[in-house]
Amino acid sequence: MNSVMISKIRIIFICLLFFFTVSTSLKGQVKNIGLPLINNFPRSVYKASTQNWDITQNSLGFIYFANNDGMLEFDGQHWNTFPMPNKSIVRAVKSINDTIYTGAFEEFGYFAPNNHGTMVYTSLKNMVPEQFKNFDEIWKIHKVPEGVVFQSFKFMFLFNGKELKTIKPLQSYGHSFSLGNDFFYVEHPNNLWRYNSGNPKHILTDEIFSASELRCILPFGSNSYLLGFINEGLFLLKDGKISPWSGPVNELLQKSSIFSGVKLSGGYMAFGTIQDGLYIVDELGRVIQHLNRFKGLQNNTILSLFEDKSGNLWSGLDNGIDYVEINSPISVFDHTFHIESTYASVVFNDVLYVGTNQGLFYKPLYELVKRENPDVFRFIEGTEGQVWKLETVAGTLLCGHNFGLFQIIDNKAVKIAQERGYWSFQKINQQADSLLCGTYNGLTVIVLKNGKWHQSHLVDGFSESSKSFIYDDASKTVWMAHGYRGLYKLQLSNDLMHVESFQLYAGNHGLPQDLPYNLFSLNKTVLFSTSDGIKTFDEATKEFKTIDAEKDIFNESHRIDQVVSDVNGNIWYFSAGRMALLRLIDDGTYSKVTAPFMRINNTLIQAFENVYIFDNRNVFVGTKNGLVHYDPYFRKDYYRSDALIFREIAFSRGNDQLLKTNVIFSNTETKPDQNNLFAKIPFSHNDLRISFANPVYEGTGNCQFSFRLNGLEENWSDWSVVTFKEYMNLPEGTYSFELKARSLNYPDEKNSVFTFTIQPPFYRSLLAYVIYVLLLIAVVIGNVIFIQRRVTLTKLQEKEKHSKALREQELSFREQALMAEKEIINLRNESLQSQVIHKNKELANTTLHLIHKNKILNAIKSQLNTLTDSTLSQTKKGQIDGIINKINRELKNEKFQHAFDEYFDDVHQDFITRLKDRHPELTPRELRLCAYLKMNLSTKEIAPLMNISVRGVEIGRYRLRKKLELERDDNLIDYLLKL
Repeated sequence: MNSVMISKIRIIFICLLFFFTVSTSLKGQVKNIGLPLINNFPRSVYKASTQNWDITQNSLGFIYFANNDGMLEFDGQHWNTFPMPNKSIVRAVKSINDTIYTGAFEEFGYFAPNNHGTMVYTSLKNMVPEQFKNFDEIWKIHKVPEGVVFQSFKFMFLFNGKELKTIKPLQSYGHSFSLGNDFFYVEHPNNLWRYNSGNPKHILTDEIFSASELRCILPFGSNSYLLGFINEGLFLLKDGKISPWSGPVNELLQKSSIFSGVKLSGGYMAFGTIQDGLYIVDELGRVIQHLNRFKGLQNNTILSLFEDKSGNLWSGLDNGIDYVEINSPISVFDHTFHIESTYASVVFNDVLYVGTNQGLFYKPLYELVKRENPDVFRFIEGTEGQVWKLETVAGTLLCGHNFGLFQIIDNKAVKIAQERGYWSFQKINQQADSLLCGTYNGLTVIVLKNGKWHQSHLVDGFSESSKSFIYDDASKTVWMAHGYRGLYKLQLSNDLMHVESFQLYAGNHGLPQDLPYNLFSLNKTVLFSTSDGIKTFDEATKEFKTIDAEKDIFNESHRIDQVVSDVNGNIWYFSAGRMALLRLIDDGTYSKVTAPFMRINNTLIQAFENVYIFDNRNVFVGTKNGLVHYDPYFRKDYYRSDALIFREIAFSRGNDQLLKTNVIFSNTETKPDQNNLFAKIPFSHNDLRISFANPVYEGTGNCQFSFRLNGLEENWSDWSVVTFKEYMNLPEGTYSFELKARSLNYPDEKNSVFTFTIQPPFYRSLLAYVIYVLLLIAVVIGNVIFIQRRVTLTKLQEKEKHSKALREQELSFREQALMAEKEIINLRNESLQSQVIHKNKELANTTLHLIHKNKILNAIKSQLNTLTDSTLSQTKKGQIDGIINKINRELKNEKFQHAFDEYFDDVHQDFITRLKDRHPELTPRELRLCAYLKMNLSTKEIAPLMNISVRGVEIGRYRLRKKLELERDDNLIDYLLKL
C-alpha cells in the first residue's frame, strides 16, 4: 500500500471511532468530546451560605436547594432564601407539585403557596410526640404512596397529610435513597431494607454497612442496583448478594470518596465525590465526563446532584452551585486544554490543529475521546502569537500567522515567508501546486516543490490588506473585500507577477453606502453581501444587482459575514454575530437550523468567525472561549421549555396591596372573569408592579424580556434583562400586559398575556352617572318648582308690603303705648321707692322709739330698785315690785317686736326668712340680733333693745359667728349685709 492509501484507511478508522463513541454518548445525551458548558453560581450570586445539601424542582420549573441558610429558590433570574423557624441548616428538600417539603435540625415541614401564591411555611414538628422530639437532623425526604417520609438517623416520620406516624429503628438508621415510589434505607447494625408499598422488606445484612457509609443507590439493569460507599467505592447488589463492581471508574471513585450519585434519564450515572469533583460514567463503568475544579467546577466536593426537566445536571457544592449542560450538542475545548480564543481549526493526518491568539496547538483525534483525564492540547514551538488561517492543500498543512506563513511538518512549524500577516490562501490551478495568499500588505504567490512550500514572489502594484478575496484563474481576476474601503476588483497579469489594474467600488454602481461588504462563493458564483441584500456583479453593465433567490435561501435581514459549504451541500454561515446552518434536504430546498448555536452566539469573534466541518458528526467552531465542538446529530428538543412565570402582580395604593405571585397565563389574551383575582381592580389600587421570570437555566443570565401594556403603550420595550415593570396612576380601562422572552438556547420567543380592568373612580362610575342624571332631573324639577314658588312669593310679597305698612303703624301705636306704660312703671317704681324710704324712716323711728323707751324703762327700773331697802314697809315694797314687774312686762312685750319684724321684712325683703332657710338652727333671739346687726346698730344700741347687757350682746355676737360658721377673718356685719 502507498502512503496515501494508509492515510485513507487511518481516516476511515478514526471516523468509525468517532461514530462509535459519539453515538454511544448520544444514547445518554452526554457528550464525551470536550467539556460541557458549565454555569457557575458562587454564593456572591445567590446570597446564601456555601453548602448545598439537596436539590429538587417544582412543577413551575423552579429549582430549590437545601442550603445552610434555609431553603434556596431559583427561577432562572431571581434567588430567594426561605430560612427555617429555628434558623437551622436545611439538609433535605423534596418537591411534590408546588409543595416543597424541607428537613432541618429537629424541624421539618413544608412550604406551600397561600391564596396569593406566596410561599408560606407550615411546621410539622408540633405533631411529633414529646418522646420523639429530639430527632436531630432530617437527612432525606421520600414520596411514597402513603404520604411523605422524613428520615433522620434516630427516627422516620410518615406524614399522610393529616396524621404523623413515627417509625423507630432497632438501633439507628443510616442514609436512605429514593427509587421511584419506594426507597432503600440502612438500619444499623448492617442491614439494608426496602420500603415497598408501605411494607419494609429486608434486603441484605452485611458488615460493609457498618464499615463504610452508604452514599447512593442507583438502579442498574433488571433487579440490580449499584451501591456507592464513601470509602469503598461501588458495589453491585443482585439477587440478594453484594460484590465489588468491576467498572473502570471504581478505582477512581475509591480514591476520591463518593458523596452523592444520581441515575440520569439517558442511562448514564453521575457520581459526586469529596475530593475530585464529578464523574459521569456509562453502564460499563467507562468515564464519559470528569469535571473538577480544574475543568470548570467551583469546588471538588459535590454534596448533591439533580437532573432537571431539561436533562441537565445541577451540582450542590461544598462552596457554591454549578449547572452542567450535559444535554447539549455543544461542548468546548477551553483554557482547561490550553485553548483560548480560536481563529482557525483543521484536521490533518488524524490530528486536530487549533489556531488561537496565542499560537498553534494540536491533539491527536483519538485523544479527543479519551475517557479518563484527557490530555491538554500541545503547543507547536515557533508559532507564538496570532494564528489567522489553517488549511490543508495537496496533502500539506499551512498556517497563516501574524508573523508570516508556516508549513506544519511532523507537528513542527517551518517558516515559508517572512512577510507579516498571512490572512488566507486561494488555489491558482487545479493541481493546487500554487497558491495566491492574502497578507497585510497585498498578495503573494507560493509554490509546492517536493512536498514543501516556497514563496515565489510578491504581487506588485497593490499593497492593501487582503483578508478576504476570491480568485478566478480563468480571467486572472481577484475580488477583495476591504472592511474600511469597499470592494476591490483586481486584474492580474498572466504570470501573476503584478496587478495590471484595479478598481474600488464603494457606495456606487449599485452598492449601498454602508460598509463593510463581504464576499463568498456559492455554487461557483461570486456573491457580495451588503446591508442592501446579496448582490452579484454584471460584467456587461458593470453594476451590482440584487439576487432575490439567494436572499430567500438565507432569509436574513442582516448582511451575511461568512459562508462555508460542506461536502453534503449544507451551508454554514454567520450573520450579525449569529451562526446558522442551511441543511440541504432531498427536495433541493434548505432547512434553516439556528437553535443549537444560540448558546454560543455571544462568544463568537466578530469579523473573525470560523467553522470547520470535519465530517457529519464533528463540527468545530472558533469562539472567544475556545474551540467549540458541535454534533449535528445530537438529539435535543429546543422547543420545549417551561412557561413564563409572573412572579408578582401587585396592585397597590400606599401600603394596601392586591397581591398574587407565581402566576402562569397563556400566550393568548386572557379575558377578565369572575374567577380572576384581578378581573376588576378598584381605582384606589391603580399602581401596578409586575415581576416575571423565565425558568430556563442554560446560559443563565442571558435571558431577555420585552413587554408592553396594551391599552397604554403601542410599542414594545427594548430587549433587556430587566425582570420587573411598574406603572403608576393607571387610568380606568381594560389593559393587557404582554410579555415575551428569548434565551440563548431557545430560538422561539415565549409569550404571555395578562389582562385586567381598572375600574373608574366612584365619581366616574356607572352608579355615579345614574346619580348625576337623577340630580340633573332633580335640579330641573327644583328650578320649575322654584320659579313657581317665586311667582307665588312675589304675590305674597305685595300683600306683605301692605300688611307690613299696617303692622308698622300698629307697631308705632304699640311703641307709644309701651312708652306710656314704661312711664307708669317708672312712676310706680318711684312711688315704691318713696314707700321704702318712708318705711325705712318708720323702721328707724320705731327702732329709736323702742331704744328710747327701753332706756327710760330700764332707768325707772334701776331707780325703783334703789328705793327698795329694809326700811320700807311691806306695802310699799309690794307696790314697788309691782311697778318693776309692769316695767319688765313692758320690756318683754312682743307686740313691739312683731311690729319691728314686719317693718324690717318690708324694708329688707324677707331677710329673716332667708336667714332661717340658710341657718335653721338660729334661735329667735339670734335672728333678732342678726336683724339689728343688719341695720348696722351698735352694741350699745342693741343691748337695750334686747334687754341685755353690752356683754351679753358681745357674747351673742360670738355665738352667732360660730353658728354662721364664719372664719376668724370674716366680717359678721358684711356677711349679713350681703345676705
